[in-house]
Amino acid sequence: MFYARINKIKVFDNREGFLGIFNRHAELRIYSYVAGAGYVSEQIQSPQLSLADLMDLQDEAARRQKLLEAVLADAKHFAQSYSLEINRVKDNQTLLFGESGLVIYQRDTIPDKLDIQLWVIESDEDIRNFAVDADNVLNSDEFKGLFTTVETALTIANPVVAGTIAVSGVVVNILRRKLRNNKDDLVGYWQDSLNRIEHYPHGTRDRQDVYDTTGNILVDYTLFGFENELIING
Repeated sequence: MFYARINKIKVFDNREGFLGIFNRHAELRIYSYVAGAGYVSEQIQSPQLSLADLMDLQDEAARRQKLLEAVLADAKHFAQSYSLEINRVKDNQTLLFGESGLVIYQRDTIPDKLDIQLWVIESDEDIRNFAVDADNVLNSDEFKGLFTTVETALTIANPVVAGTIAVSGVVVNILRRKLRNNKDDLVGYWQDSLNRIEHYPHGTRDRQDVYDTTGNILVDYTLFGFENELIING
C-alpha cells in the first residue's frame, strides 16, 4: 500500500482582511490533485489499446476516439483528487488534520513517480463548483486537444500514459482560468514532482514547513508505502 498525506498547513494571510488591518475569518477550500506513474506504464500493452490497435484503424477520427477511450479508462486508475472546506480560518492559523493526516492519494502499489498539486483557496461559489468541473476534465475540449493529430500520438512510445500524465496540466489550467478574474481567491499553491529513486527509495518521505510558491503557506506532508511480498505455496 502507498499513501500520500498532508499533516498540517500553516496559513499566514487568509486573504480576507482589509489591508492587513482586520483579521477576519475566512472560509478556505483545500483542493489537491495527485497523479502517480510507474505501475501504470506496466499495463501499456493491455487489451485496452496498443499502438498496433491504433495503426490498424484507417480512419483518423476512429483512431482519435479509440485513443481517448483508452486514456479515459486508464486515468481513472492514475490520478486522484480531493477537496475539503474549512470554516472560520484566521491569519497565522495552523490547520491540523489529526493523527492520521489528510490522505490525498492512496494506491495498492508504490508509484515510481508522483506529482502533487495542492491549492488553498478562499472559498466562493465559483471555486466550490470547481470540484464538480474537475469530474468532467477528461471530457473537456482542452483534454481532447492534447493530441492535435493521431499521427502525433503514434510517434509517442506510450500514448496512453502520455495522455494520462497530461491530465494534471489540464486540471491546473482550468483552475487558473477560474482564479484569473480574482487573484485574491488564491491563498496558496504548492506543487512537488517526485520520483522514487531520488526522493522515496524505501517508499517513505517526511517533510515539515515546506513553503509553497506564494510564500503564504507552509505544508507538512508524509509519503508512506510498503509492498507485500508474494508468497507462493508449493
